[in-house]
Amino acid sequence: MSTDLALWARLRDVLMLQRRETRLLLASVTADSFGTGIFTATSVLFFTTVRDFSVSSVGLAISLGSLCAFVLSPRIGALADRVGAQKSLIVLFGVRAVGYGLYLLAEQYWMFVVLACIVTTADRASPAINQALMGRLFEAKDRATILGTVFSARNGAIVLGSLAATLPVVTDSAALYLVGIGINAASFIGAAILVSRLHVPAAKPADTGPVKQRGVRATPLRDRRYLVITVVNGVAMTHNTILSLVLPLWIVQSTDSPRWSLTALLALNGALAMAAQIPVNRMFADFSAALRASALGGAAVCAACLAYAGAGAVGNAWAALAILVIAMLAHTAGESLVIASTPLSFELAPKESLGQYLSFYNLGRVGQDLVGPLLIVGPLVHQGTPVWVLVGVVVMLVGFVPWALLKDDTLAVNVRSAR
Repeated sequence: MSTDLALWARLRDVLMLQRRETRLLLASVTADSFGTGIFTATSVLFFTTVRDFSVSSVGLAISLGSLCAFVLSPRIGALADRVGAQKSLIVLFGVRAVGYGLYLLAEQYWMFVVLACIVTTADRASPAINQALMGRLFEAKDRATILGTVFSARNGAIVLGSLAATLPVVTDSAALYLVGIGINAASFIGAAILVSRLHVPAAKPADTGPVKQRGVRATPLRDRRYLVITVVNGVAMTHNTILSLVLPLWIVQSTDSPRWSLTALLALNGALAMAAQIPVNRMFADFSAALRASALGGAAVCAACLAYAGAGAVGNAWAALAILVIAMLAHTAGESLVIASTPLSFELAPKESLGQYLSFYNLGRVGQDLVGPLLIVGPLVHQGTPVWVLVGVVVMLVGFVPWALLKDDTLAVNVRSAR
């Protein structure tokens, strides 16, 4: 018993669970992500079977929402710098609660499109504002830990939400679909209440270190280094497009691996990502380590792409499955390392403009959502090995770019962070 208590005490210290801010953030993320897990698993079925919208029209609405998010997210981030990350996040939670709630009434397609644009914009803007809030609450040495902990909690809650969605999916009940959407809307109200209880320190005076643009107003569009890491983040997010859109088609159509291997491999990815993210983030916590994480993450994703191609080239089911397991191990390592490179987005941003800069950085992922499916899914599935190799090599080379361009900034940034 004493050993268990000592282990729990050690874990509590490592994850900073003794801090009220940590507990409230984790609770809000869990509430938010649980509802998201339910909605993600049921939304397409609800809109196509209950509302009778076509699959292509639903996809069009989501694409329009992503386009709105691409245009508006930086402006929302800049506004958050003026009014405060906490207030902005609470408002975004409110918008999401109302928007998702109104999906229950969206019987006309035009209303569905309007709501999709509103909620998708709020969805895509929220993570950056949440990270800006964490930047106010935690110093650099603790930031990597809280980012990893939040990621693990989010993944776990999404998995639980997806499991909870099993009943409406299996029964195909319109009433249960509506209940699921209602739970998702309510989850944002709970998250907003939890965030409102945080005690956020007042913003410190602006830093005058080397990261800030001198003589002009700081903006990521004028910051070559920030533009670089934003583009790199967008390319690195290829791993997400592969996982969610390519693999289901590739495994079923282009490999001899058993069909059940798809869900088994996705479960393996989720479990390993949850277990690995916190220690990986702590291992690559400072600026120089984050540069290495970007390079190693690109190399790991490249290795995964080569293994996926190899799985499609073998004719034995168990051999294909074994290669896919190796690919998924490399994929998960790449995913964790890419996320561990996130400190770059904090360290290269002026503290007084953290919301604007982080929102701009998040455009990399929004951009991947916009163009990734078009540029990657079809070619990978239909052309096979040559495209797998090309995508893997591109992701690897791009992952090395931050290290090549920014390694000389390491000392200056680390000194500024230590002050």
